[in-house]
Amino acid sequence: MISPEPYSNQTLNNSPLAVDGSDFPCKLRADAFSAPSTETIYQIGGVNTMKFEGSATHGGGSCQLSLTEDLMPSKESKWKVIKSYEGGCPANVGKNLAGDASADNGLQLEFAIPESIHLGKYTLAWTWFNRIGNREMYMNCAPITVTSGSSPQSCKSMQDQMPNFPAMFIANINGCITKEGVDIRFPQPGSIVEYNGQPNNLLQEFEPPCTGSPTFSALAAIGSNIPDAAKSVLGETVSSSTSSTLARIPSACSCRALHRNSDH
Repeated sequence: MISPEPYSNQTLNNSPLAVDGSDFPCKLRADAFSAPSTETIYQIGGVNTMKFEGSATHGGGSCQLSLTEDLMPSKESKWKVIKSYEGGCPANVGKNLAGDASADNGLQLEFAIPESIHLGKYTLAWTWFNRIGNREMYMNCAPITVTSGSSPQSCKSMQDQMPNFPAMFIANINGCITKEGVDIRFPQPGSIVEYNGQPNNLLQEFEPPCTGSPTFSALAAIGSNIPDAAKSVLGETVSSSTSSTLARIPSACSCRALHRNSDH
């Protein structure tokens, strides 16, 4: 991720999170939360563009954008999903793009800060589960400031609005492993979902997005207002009747991107 400018841009690389989860969140390093040179300011409701560099897109995959009010996030931080991309993220390609880790392939995602988010400073996270290759979780974080838009908006905290913003999905670093060769469906994608991939690559609707026993998840910080079917992959014990099958939790709306990344 190159825009918004991430924390510690000077030492950030394109590698995934550690397989044991030791650098979750935000690829923790000695200077993990050093301020970037440029402050990123987003207006409520405005259309924003997240930009990436690199070429190892691993056949695309599924991504989420999440916010936390913590400016130095930890494993206990409360991450709230504001948009999910199921398939074709960050590119709708068969394998990889041309170039090296610093290649500019014009990769970008569009998103908006929801009108119900209150004004102030946040950490924005991009998380990615690649379709092809080792089972990995990628994550970059950036500090942002949210300012007022053209329409009135609520001043409630994100915690007060939790039902509107589900917990960030975590896998491949916590013992719950995603299936290779498919674009996963998130157990709780939130109300805004974009589909950029090939329909045949999307995980079957009632298949779990990951299998195994998670050692940690986002649930501990969020609470219990989550259906049992989602708890089975988010790290909370459920009955045997629900632990084997993850039911899709309906989102309030969904959209298909008007401009898709094309195959290279």
